[in-house]
Amino acid sequence: MPNRLREEREAHGWSQSDLARELIRAAAKDEHKPTRLPSIESLKKNIYGWEAGKHDASPFYRRLCALVLNMSECELFGGSGYETLRHRLDDVLAAGTMSNATLDDWERAVQLYGQAAHTRPANLLVHDLAADLTDLHQALAEHRSASTKRRLTRAAAHMAGLMCLTHIKLDDRPAFRRWARTARLAAQEAEDPWTYSWVLAQEAYGHFYATDYLEAIDVARGAQSLVNTSVGAVLAAALEARAHAALGPTRAAEAGAALARAEDLLTSLRSDEINDSAFGYNEAQLYFHRGNAYTYLGNTRAAWQAQQRALELYSETDYLDRALIGLDRTLCLARDGDSAGALEYAAATLVPLTKDQRQGIISLRGREVLEVIPQRQKALPAVRQLRELLSPSD
Repeated sequence: MPNRLREEREAHGWSQSDLARELIRAAAKDEHKPTRLPSIESLKKNIYGWEAGKHDASPFYRRLCALVLNMSECELFGGSGYETLRHRLDDVLAAGTMSNATLDDWERAVQLYGQAAHTRPANLLVHDLAADLTDLHQALAEHRSASTKRRLTRAAAHMAGLMCLTHIKLDDRPAFRRWARTARLAAQEAEDPWTYSWVLAQEAYGHFYATDYLEAIDVARGAQSLVNTSVGAVLAAALEARAHAALGPTRAAEAGAALARAEDLLTSLRSDEINDSAFGYNEAQLYFHRGNAYTYLGNTRAAWQAQQRALELYSETDYLDRALIGLDRTLCLARDGDSAGALEYAAATLVPLTKDQRQGIISLRGREVLEVIPQRQKALPAVRQLRELLSPSD
């Protein structure tokens, strides 16, 4: 439907960014329901589409545009008053629906983020996730049909879970807990046990890296109880094994049982679930997690074998897990009394990484290496180099 939006915007001397800012201000002050709109860049794309006639503005945005441009909706967007009323009625009746193509796009975006979670530095990924979650929030506010809302809510649960995971990687514990709660709420609202299991597995990882091992075990068991066979269940079983191992050799039997369960669950996953995405699990991850558990248990020979196999299987682009495996190997060397070899291996692991990549749990794990170096060797130049690599200001 032809409209005068561009003409009136330019008459006000506004760019599309200016109009986006005015819409944001107007929505925030809306006397009916103050609303936080998406970013200026997202709104600019919408404005371009409205002005080019590629798609119509929703009733909400038509009302805001008319308000900030001081015109009636009929004058701005065309049609008689009755025709505008008809369009409004059509839009209200269709407000609960969203095209399958658009829903597919959201679900594709979630999958792409799952793949990026293994290769992109967390401090960069978090900003992209936040921007898309803002848009997803707006979509959830505007669409009310049960089927549409369920798919959008499931996407929101996955993206909130990825935000939780990203803050775990950044070692931001308060933020991880907040996003874990939001992800749980969304998964419950979506009524999807598979997603809920996966969300709980991410939360369990947060408790593990916060060294709250008993809570990690409890949450991991909850994830496994929801669905017999799922990515969430195998992630949680492997995490449970690592948490038992971190509690010490007295938990070796429990750790072994959980590792065996993770291996069995991996064999029962569908082929499309066996991958290196945050929404999948594969053999490389299993060997990493097994090696980590053996590292905590002090079984350095078994740990070394598992780590070697994991490094053979992992992609070179998966810097995070490869670095954590390298630091596990470093800890094994240090515990076997080879401090010089440990420091050399730590440097070889950390030097190729950027400052962004070293942030968070990699630095956290690296500091564990410093703790096991004997006091008499703390003054070595290699120890000083390792401290500098792990410093947030390097």
